[in-house]
Amino acid sequence: MYSAIIRPLFFKLSPEKIHHLAFLGMKILNNTPIVKQLIRKVFVVESPKLERELFGLKFSNPVGLAAGFDKDAKLFNELADYGFGFVEIGTLTPKGQSGNAQPRLFRLTEDTALINRMGFNNQGVDAAVERLKNRKTKIIIGGNLGKNKATSNEDADNDYLIVFNKLFDYVDYFVVNVSCPNMGNLTELQEKEPLKRLLSKVMAENAKRSSTKPVLLKIAPDLSEIELDDV
Repeated sequence: MYSAIIRPLFFKLSPEKIHHLAFLGMKILNNTPIVKQLIRKVFVVESPKLERELFGLKFSNPVGLAAGFDKDAKLFNELADYGFGFVEIGTLTPKGQSGNAQPRLFRLTEDTALINRMGFNNQGVDAAVERLKNRKTKIIIGGNLGKNKATSNEDADNDYLIVFNKLFDYVDYFVVNVSCPNMGNLTELQEKEPLKRLLSKVMAENAKRSSTKPVLLKIAPDLSEIELDDV
């Protein structure tokens, strides 16, 4: 049914439109109690064999949803019904921004894949926090931190700290994202000195809390051996 009917219909629309339609469909379906129970029965598997403990957090299973899908924390409650061990929201920036011009999401039909050049499009951290206040699930939630496109790399540290502090009470761990190639010269923050400065400030802010939270680092997959040594 999917291959014969649904997929051809989806492919008549742009990938980004389908993404938003899928969001809307999941919202509607999961807010119907009977359908919600059916979805959980199909997708959620609970077993001690699947549980993992990392960074002081206990994950129900090791399969999570990476940042980029639920950028604005609009769907994390519903996504918890699809069997994920965690959901990572973001990338979030201090102020909302539209991201790169469309089209920016492309189908690679022969590879059954997508490629995106979104550019940290999101509504801003304040909007995400308001939604996170309505958290109804115990699923582990990560917060992916970024900077606004208009912010220079010299001032980037402050953007990351703003998002970190505003999200602190609402997520379980953080990811400092310095790897997006679609954000101008963002990847320069992976260089030794800028990265050391940024992470030092984030960790110092974390240390001010009575209970710290795990801070992870997202780097590009194509760094050289020398660059990896620096990181």
